[in-house]
Amino acid sequence: MLRVGRISGTHGLKGALRFRPDNPDSETLEQVKRVFLERGGEPREFQITSMTPLNAATRRITLEGIADIDAAEALKGAVVMLADEDVPAAKPGEFYYYEAIGCEVFLTDGSRLGAIEEVFSNGAQDIWVVRDGEREVLVPVIEDVVKAMDFAARRVTIEAIPGLLG
Repeated sequence: MLRVGRISGTHGLKGALRFRPDNPDSETLEQVKRVFLERGGEPREFQITSMTPLNAATRRITLEGIADIDAAEALKGAVVMLADEDVPAAKPGEFYYYEAIGCEVFLTDGSRLGAIEEVFSNGAQDIWVVRDGEREVLVPVIEDVVKAMDFAARRVTIEAIPGLLG
């Protein structure tokens, strides 16, 4: 299962939910028909009946079988996940954040920089948080820096542009 966000609250009285995706820019959810919600137990499967944006960070989602405020309230705080088989393949040159986590990062000269422990977007591009012990480097995922990504081998190669390594 792939975590894609969480239920932040209810929307109205007819069972609609406020959904905060982990990556608001992702279009993945527009391509799926079901989600799994987990709140302190086993994930439960729900069919999506509608999803519309409320603002840049929140969507209104309605799920089959959730038709009133009480049923919606019971899902508040739930983690929203997709089954692995429902995750659309990434387009060429794109990746899912979870694919990068744990990859070893090497410089073009072959030296190891560390491992990717976090990924986030700063609005302009994705950023890899690469750590090796106490050392942390924020690597912008841009063409000038990232030279190769081999997620199957769990290895990426970057070029240290001026100022990147401190």
